[in-house]
Amino acid sequence: MEDTEFNELAGRIEGVARAVLLLAQMMERETCMDGLTLTRQWRDSFPLQAGADIPDTARRTLHEMAQALDDARRTHQELVAAARRANPPL
Repeated sequence: MEDTEFNELAGRIEGVARAVLLLAQMMERETCMDGLTLTRQWRDSFPLQAGADIPDTARRTLHEMAQALDDARRTHQELVAAARRANPPL
């Protein structure tokens, strides 16, 4: 595979991963989707100590995506809590 083909493939994969994360973030905030369960299922589908039949890159990527969604949730919750402290209800 040539560098340009590799860069094209890597860029497409990165774009899809970011789209999935953004969609998951939006659904968790605006619907009753359970993001904690989603990230747990992502991690459980490719356990870190799984057999050699699961590519390390796929396992690592899914765990990184789960961590990114968990981090986004935590950041959002912290921002909401800070806003509530700054503007308590009357």
